[in-house]
Amino acid sequence: MLQPRISSISPIALLLLGIGACATTMMPPVANSGPVSSGNGVSVAVLRQACLTTAPVDEVPTGSVDETVEVQVRNGSPEPLTVHPERFVLRGADGGEPATPAMTSGDARTVAQGETQTFQLQFSARAGLECTQEMRLDANAAITLHDAPVALAPVPFRPL
Repeated sequence: MLQPRISSISPIALLLLGIGACATTMMPPVANSGPVSSGNGVSVAVLRQACLTTAPVDEVPTGSVDETVEVQVRNGSPEPLTVHPERFVLRGADGGEPATPAMTSGDARTVAQGETQTFQLQFSARAGLECTQEMRLDANAAITLHDAPVALAPVPFRPL
C-alpha cells in the first residue's frame, strides 16, 4: 500500500510561493477608463493587470512595484500599423519618473487593418508607482502608422 509522504515546507518558501502566485494572477483593473482612441481609428485599452509591491528589506533598502499589463490594440485605420511593446510608458497619475519596461515585452508586431491584438507588457519601478494608486499607460510612441507615431491620450487605470 502506498503511503503519502509529507515533507515540511519552511514559512519563507510558502511566502515565496504565495508571492509567485499573486504575481501571475491577472485581473481587470479596479478602475479603468476604457479604451482611448486616436483620430484615425486606432484604439488602446487595458484589459487585465497584475501588480506586486516588494517591501524594502535590510539587503535592499528601497521597495519596488512590478506591474504587468495586458493591452488590447484595435486597428480601425485603413492601413496596417506597427506596435512596439518596448516603447510603452507607464507612469503614476502625477506624472513623474516612468517605470522601466522589461526586456521581455516582445518584438514589434504588425496589426492589419480591422484586426485586434493583445500584448503583455511588464514594468518595474523603484518610485512613482503604487499598486493602490492610479497609473497611466502611454502608447504615444509605441504605435506607428507609416513610421509616424499615432497620437493617443494615456490610458488611466487603477490596479487594486
